[in-house]
Amino acid sequence: MPMYSYTRTDFDRVLEFLRGLYEPRTPEGLRDHLISALRALVPVTFAANASCVSGPALQGRTQRSDPPELAPPELDAVIARHVLNSPIIVHFQRTRREQFTRWSDLMPTSQFVRSALYNEVYRPGRVRDCCTLFLHGRPDHLEFVGVGLDKQIPDAHRDMLVSISPHVHQAFRIAHTTSALIEAATMKGATNCAERGLMAIDLDGTIIMETAGATRALGKFFPKRTTQGLPEPLAQWISWSEQTVREATDVPAVRHPFVIERDGDRLTVHLLSKPEQNLLMIEEQRWAIDPAALSSLPLTRRESEILSYVAAGKTNPEIGIILGISWRTVEKHLEHILERLGVETRTAAAAVALKTANL
Repeated sequence: MPMYSYTRTDFDRVLEFLRGLYEPRTPEGLRDHLISALRALVPVTFAANASCVSGPALQGRTQRSDPPELAPPELDAVIARHVLNSPIIVHFQRTRREQFTRWSDLMPTSQFVRSALYNEVYRPGRVRDCCTLFLHGRPDHLEFVGVGLDKQIPDAHRDMLVSISPHVHQAFRIAHTTSALIEAATMKGATNCAERGLMAIDLDGTIIMETAGATRALGKFFPKRTTQGLPEPLAQWISWSEQTVREATDVPAVRHPFVIERDGDRLTVHLLSKPEQNLLMIEEQRWAIDPAALSSLPLTRRESEILSYVAAGKTNPEIGIILGISWRTVEKHLEHILERLGVETRTAAAAVALKTANL
């Protein structure tokens, strides 16, 4: 639900941001793009991507910033001294909130400017307010992207950033899939539980390029498919996805992948849009355990799916990519799974799954 009414100019900038966000990139490429794209979306003093690692050797590092002179290398040691007292770090560790959050909503500016964090880190760059989004977070490692301004960030611009937050997370999930596809393609003789394929499609729906992996996967899940075109359900999904952005009167919903299941296997298709063509990344996932074999366990269908991937040795981020959900959602489901199975670790849960499926 929108938090305010966009002006036509604001809305056009948001749509332009989203179009660029879903172009094919690796995670590193997306991080680079995001910094410049955020500055084009909202007028700010700077944009940056940073991380912090807790533990005996506390570290804070600005990985990239625009303009770069606002985050010189010597600033990292200063950030490390104060990072755990940052209002946004404290807030995220408590809430795990996956959207852009304005600092002045957490701490009055009058209080922030009296802090050591402000005086040693932000005052030299004349930054008085920030808006930050955490890209992922483990107990000992946090990565985030943010923008800063020399005054309070306006409500309208904060709300624009909030509205794009789920799209940024989804774009990173797709970027990790892209990276895995590239890695698999460059590893001769590599084996993988996922068969990946790639297709390039003209804007009129004509297939320009199709790898053998894509042909094999689509033929399996759509036996009546001809080599002349896309399966109708897939073509309709692409048309709907493009129309959602083209005819949007509000910020469109996150672009979820196309998913179909057949004989215990799952086909996942991600759509990446470029001005001149669309790219489809196609993944065929073979269950290590068919979730149906876990029906005797006190789990929901989604929890059974997640447990089957846990039993296959997948990490939470990998499961999130496969299912098109956030790693945090996977983590929550896994907490419920452990509780319902009466075990304390994912290894023990996997053992229960394997025993239940007679594997």
